[in-house]
Amino acid sequence: MAHDVFISHSGKDKTVADAVCATLEKGGTRCWIAPRDVVPGTQWGEAIIDAISNCKVMVLVFSSNANESQQIVREVERAVNKGIPVIPFRVEDVDPNKSLEYYISAPHWLDALTPPLEKHIEQLNSTIKLLISKQEPPSQRDETQRTETKSDIGTNNIETIQEPYKEKEGSTLSFSPKLIGGGIAVLLLILIGFLVFSGDNGGGDNNTDNTGIANENDTVVDPSYDGKQWGALALTPSGGWGFSTNQPTKQAAEQEAMVKCSSKNPDCELKKSFYDCMVYARAEDETTAWGTHANLDTAREAAVSKCHEFTTETCSSHVELCADGSVKRVNVWGAIATADDGNHGQAWNYPSRVGAEAAALRECQKEGPNCIVRTSFTNCAAVARGEDGALGWAKYDYMDDAVNAAYKECEERSSDECRLLIKICADGKEDN
Repeated sequence: MAHDVFISHSGKDKTVADAVCATLEKGGTRCWIAPRDVVPGTQWGEAIIDAISNCKVMVLVFSSNANESQQIVREVERAVNKGIPVIPFRVEDVDPNKSLEYYISAPHWLDALTPPLEKHIEQLNSTIKLLISKQEPPSQRDETQRTETKSDIGTNNIETIQEPYKEKEGSTLSFSPKLIGGGIAVLLLILIGFLVFSGDNGGGDNNTDNTGIANENDTVVDPSYDGKQWGALALTPSGGWGFSTNQPTKQAAEQEAMVKCSSKNPDCELKKSFYDCMVYARAEDETTAWGTHANLDTAREAAVSKCHEFTTETCSSHVELCADGSVKRVNVWGAIATADDGNHGQAWNYPSRVGAEAAALRECQKEGPNCIVRTSFTNCAAVARGEDGALGWAKYDYMDDAVNAAYKECEERSSDECRLLIKICADGKEDN
């Protein structure tokens, strides 16, 4: 997959590197990071060279660990020789060794020595976007500056919203000061008229259309919506969530969603309140979109369709909710990583692919060397291993199918007998 940024880091700084990667990709900048993006079966060195050659910017997570890594020196040297900008993101107060000092200099550092780390990563994100925009043709620069697309589809009240990842073409208009002044005056007159004639029935909601009006307490007063309940969804940049259903008011739904999200995650943000059904879809590259409709299948179709407008990756529903509580479904993530010696690590019940993969790697690295994520999934997965070290893995909706496919792939690669290494579903069950 095409990428903009190569993240060079020591394996001992993987936590910071993963945080940098997650934030940049959340903002729409595709990253290449090892070992996640090393295709199984390829040579490590070949994969690194190809990834550097095809990036626009290199981020060096610089620390004492990086200072001691000859691999990092080779990566930085390769980037510099190809004319690729290198941004040292310094997470420890250390000076570069002579080998690195030859390629990087203090004026180009971004220091991340004081907490919170997230603030410095956001500064890094802005710097990278600026560098990339300077490399793009002028016709593409407006594309990278737009961060949100909203679309109302027809009269069936489907709404889909794309979060900041990829954006549609837009336009900008310029107005003279006189025209702006006249516009403000007209808006003031409209506002005064609205306040005079609307009385106490103000306060709308993003679900309301011309078939219903919500009062100041966001309870539905139109007879066609009588008895409807409210739901809401809150999310974090890292993929954590909290949701509510079957609430009597919009405010109550939003409050409960934020409380549930904040109890387990920092930086929660209210994303959607609704009185029908809502589907939140996402792809493996973190592209997201949602749709709302009285019919759950229609909402799902709208969310997935909108998600596919912004990515070539496969989009699928992540959260499915109906405000009346009849549907409460979250598609959680699991991952499996393996080491050279046959040990492994697994993770389940994570809100995002990135989080599950990072957790599986951490578990694997406690047990064995050279851990690699073999698969991440929202259904069930299995890994089989031959006596000669050959592996086979697969993911399916049904565990039996995943196990059989993993055995089959292992047997095709190994001349020895294969055995089941691990089987697990994304919700933590060993069967489904």
